[in-house]
Amino acid sequence: MQNDKDYNTAFSDMVKRHEKIIFSVCFFYASNETPFEDLRQEVLISLFNSYRNFKRQCAESTWVYKVCLNTCLFSLRKLTPKIKTLSLEQLPQLHFQDDSNGELKEKLELLYSAISRLNPMDKALILMWLDELSYEEIANNMGITRNTIASRLSRIKEKLSHNIEK
Repeated sequence: MQNDKDYNTAFSDMVKRHEKIIFSVCFFYASNETPFEDLRQEVLISLFNSYRNFKRQCAESTWVYKVCLNTCLFSLRKLTPKIKTLSLEQLPQLHFQDDSNGELKEKLELLYSAISRLNPMDKALILMWLDELSYEEIANNMGITRNTIASRLSRIKEKLSHNIEK
């Protein structure tokens, strides 16, 4: 990328390829204190500033996950003293285009509610698992071993099942 126009084009193409990752991570870390659009903007700025230095030593999607997660976690750390507990009634309502399957909608809302109560690291793990990343890919993204990922995901799934059954 010799000039700014090439860089901007390459960056825009990269964002288009990985918009699902960017959206998912920002969505799961968004809150009243840290709105989705603010997180997404922070993530895009971080990606833009660091894309030129991406050395391609890992998959581009792995790098995007790392930047997104680190940016969101950093934003949460800045706001930690301000974080408040929310009641279930305060959680945003999910709206689905197809309301014909009310049972599916209800299950997804319960899952979203349970995930929103996880700590930030557990949210990251379950998000990548829901995006169907392999344990190896998740371990790569998080910088921990595959076996640790397997045991933590097992505990998270148990916790989510328990919370949903309540």
